[in-house]
Amino acid sequence: MKTNIKEISQCVRELTITIESETALADYNKIVNQFKKYVAIPGFRKGKAPVSMIVKSFGTQIKEEYLNQKLGDYYKEAIDAEKVHPINHGEASEFEWEKGKDLVVTFKYEIMPEIKIEKYKGLKIPFEPVKFKKEMVEATLDDYRNKMATEIPVDTAEAGNIIEAVFKFLDENDNVTKEVNRKFVLGENQYSKLFNTKLTGAKVDDEIKTKLFTKSQKSEDKDIDDNIKDRDFLVKINAIKQREIPELNDDFAKDIEYDSLKDLKSKVEEELKIKIEEDNRGNMKTAVLAQLIDENKFDLPQSIVKQVAENMAKPYAKAYKMELDQMTQMYMGVAEFNLKCHYLVDEIKKSEEIKISNEEKEEIIKKAAENMKLNVDKYKKMYKNQIESSDFTYSAEEDKVIEIITKSSKFVALPKENKDQTKK
Repeated sequence: MKTNIKEISQCVRELTITIESETALADYNKIVNQFKKYVAIPGFRKGKAPVSMIVKSFGTQIKEEYLNQKLGDYYKEAIDAEKVHPINHGEASEFEWEKGKDLVVTFKYEIMPEIKIEKYKGLKIPFEPVKFKKEMVEATLDDYRNKMATEIPVDTAEAGNIIEAVFKFLDENDNVTKEVNRKFVLGENQYSKLFNTKLTGAKVDDEIKTKLFTKSQKSEDKDIDDNIKDRDFLVKINAIKQREIPELNDDFAKDIEYDSLKDLKSKVEEELKIKIEEDNRGNMKTAVLAQLIDENKFDLPQSIVKQVAENMAKPYAKAYKMELDQMTQMYMGVAEFNLKCHYLVDEIKKSEEIKISNEEKEEIIKKAAENMKLNVDKYKKMYKNQIESSDFTYSAEEDKVIEIITKSSKFVALPKENKDQTKK
């Protein structure tokens, strides 16, 4: 056996194996003898037919069986001889063989790359914390009011009203061929300006003949194809409603279980500040890890990334009744980020010899209990399983790594495009 390993990428290798013709033929003949014992040839008792007739009758199946049985054996023998450690079973991507010739087969397999930490101190990390602003309180209160808005029936359609209607498809003779129900806000929908103008002033039970889109508009209605978007439709008005948003006063505050409007604003501000602080901590950690990955680039075997992404996707694919493969693709980027963070943090933990002492563990528990306004003993009892899990220790060690990086590094302004995205 001869072997040759070619590096395709950081994680992918190509192993070419050459099996000498004598060895290949000897192994092939063993498969022929297996067939001879069990197959029947007319005119011969089972196991007594000449080999030449066996090969003539079952040559294709024999060759397939030989390759099925022996390629895996050759692969295992080769990786043992080369002392390599694939993380997945190699796939035979190319092979050719005819009796009397050498068997040449190429396997592609993945390995775990060597991960080296080149730089984790003195980094420049793009990150800007979100700052609390008073207008955030007003925006939150507006959101509360909108959620508590009621819909009041009105007689005549005006801009901003909610319309419930039936869209009736018409053929060239104005016969109705199909009907679909739609609910939309007049003047704030996907349809054309002409459509909104024609419906303004309409009353319940009115039927209005109109086009839904202009010729230049792209249809965003799942039932209206672009090829029929500018036909005439009959729109039957079933209901017209106006959103009534409650006033912001003490009564509103009491309705959502606060003592007064002043109390509501105070509590909203307090909760926003806590949430912003939590979000900033999480976003800062993500920024640190993202920069760590950027400073220490390495590839990951895609088979590992896919396996992790699939595990992440399974519950959502089941919940939303989506194809697992489709959902898995959505999680590939997150899985790769999380895995790279894990491997890099592990390397820093080794380098810094990071361990969590019992005293440090108790301090973490104490802070967590304080944040939840719980007695420490009660917190320990409620979260006993989490505290005793390996995840708790790993998270504490990871926080130590983040602290080491941030103490020696500098946070810098976000690039403009990132700032714009953050605002959105």
